[in-house]
Amino acid sequence: MIIAALASAPGKAGISVIRLSGKGSCGILKEFLTSARIRNNFEYNRLYFTKFVNEGELIDEVTVVFFKEDHSYTGEESAEIFCHGSPLIVKKILEALYESKKVRKAQPGEFTQRRFMNGKTDLVQAEAVIDLINSESDAAYTASKEQLEGGLSIELKKINQMLIDLISLLEIELDFSEEELEFTPAGEICDKIGDAIEVINKFIQGYKKGRIYKDGIKVVLAGEVNVGKSSLMNRLLQSDRVIVTDIAGTTRDTIEEKIEVHGYLLRLFDTAGLRETDDIIESEGITRSKKLLKEADIVLQIIDSANEASVTEIEAENVIRVYNKCDLKDIPVHSGSVKISCKTGQGIEELKDLMVKTVIEENMSYQPYYISNLRHLNVLKETAEKLQQAKITVSSSDTNEVIILDLRQALDTLGELTGETTSLDIINNIFSKFCIGK
Repeated sequence: MIIAALASAPGKAGISVIRLSGKGSCGILKEFLTSARIRNNFEYNRLYFTKFVNEGELIDEVTVVFFKEDHSYTGEESAEIFCHGSPLIVKKILEALYESKKVRKAQPGEFTQRRFMNGKTDLVQAEAVIDLINSESDAAYTASKEQLEGGLSIELKKINQMLIDLISLLEIELDFSEEELEFTPAGEICDKIGDAIEVINKFIQGYKKGRIYKDGIKVVLAGEVNVGKSSLMNRLLQSDRVIVTDIAGTTRDTIEEKIEVHGYLLRLFDTAGLRETDDIIESEGITRSKKLLKEADIVLQIIDSANEASVTEIEAENVIRVYNKCDLKDIPVHSGSVKISCKTGQGIEELKDLMVKTVIEENMSYQPYYISNLRHLNVLKETAEKLQQAKITVSSSDTNEVIILDLRQALDTLGELTGETTSLDIINNIFSKFCIGK
């Protein structure tokens, strides 16, 4: 069935792009175009300026291009329409196509799903498409682009080949089990399985860095009431995003905003001031604040420089003590801390540098084994568990059949990453998260 949808962002624009895909796409589109040259003998991969009409009514002047199945995004016959970026024009063109009964509306991600099903990409690369669209920083763009180009897939295929080679070795030995031959010692088989586990663990350990590339650094602004958390939030955002007053407990809920520093996305969370209170709403805000502290990559503990005598201890992995109001009182600070003034802007750039350096290693660059997708992490963990079981089997069994069975289960699980053994339900669920038109 031919599918069609808006492939560019919805709303008013200079140009909108409508994509068709499926056998017969070019033929059905020709029926709506006025150009006799296109109808009689068009060429693929060439832009044509013409008019789109429906039942004799001119809808718009458009540019169109036709693609053969081996030179299209989806891997099947396709066409694209470039019309004026009016939502009304897009609506009229799509309605004309749908009313032909030969074209239906594309489902979310269906174009990329067809690309995957037609073997033009694996599942890991297909998932990178939506990550690339959603990237909000240079780091996220780099990670998704590398994954789209197949960097992660190449590394995964190396693990896949390690398991295939080991299974092949054991199967050959199985074929000659009645011969008086010297077979691979159990210890060597365990070592080979261990090598595969070691490579997989490298991916698992790289998840945290990969997530930072994709989702950004989670920064929680915490501290007692009236120390300047909201003022710092506004200063970092360079806007009056958060209400600031002299009244203690003004912020009662968490507020999230994003900034980019040195190419990395920082997700900032302003939180309710930590204190004892009988106010039900403020108390709920404090509970949410404490929950965020456990999830943070960095906690900025804001401290009033003019009143630092009593400071609540915060338990978190990376705590940066930020001494605010240094314009009122200048105090010495320890390494790993910073003094700032939300009023004058003093120390803000130093704080930004410190936030990135606290999480990002010096000269750290993206690596193909930095996975950022939770599905990938879970599949790799399950694969490692099955390989551990295979090692146990090697130690307790003298038959290759059982070992091969364990290894094949691990290989099938690993195949769920690239889509080689992934169920249709999982595939449909993955692409349902895409936007319509992609």
